[in-house]
Amino acid sequence: MSFELVSLKLQVRPNDLDSLGHVNNATVLEYLETGRWDWLKYHKLQIKQKIIPVIARIEVNFRKEIILEDVIIKTKLEEANKLAQYQANFWQSIELFREKNLLVAVEARIQLVFIDSTQRTLRTLQEFLEEANNHNNSIN
Repeated sequence: MSFELVSLKLQVRPNDLDSLGHVNNATVLEYLETGRWDWLKYHKLQIKQKIIPVIARIEVNFRKEIILEDVIIKTKLEEANKLAQYQANFWQSIELFREKNLLVAVEARIQLVFIDSTQRTLRTLQEFLEEANNHNNSIN
């Protein structure tokens, strides 16, 4: 199964800035979450299903400050060929244009696990994708 890298452009809002005039680090996590939601939507994966993705670990490297400007959030699923895993790893970045150069402001690795929301048990990436596919087929 192949999944594409998805890019999402956002405009930094004035209330995203902290007292130093740059984006607050907690807001950066919200930007990354918005990127993952967009990735799921792009690939037609529903969250309103029995098996849901849950964050198990986040590692964030802050490279450049983000000020009041447009940013591009890039999201990619790594190792999608191992569908029997109980986790999935995303790579994300937040990039910005300055002086006609594309700069990486944030790099992040996000580890997700899959939980059956009713039984509260671990499920595999493959089970999550199969349920999403079944949901999409029932709509069409």
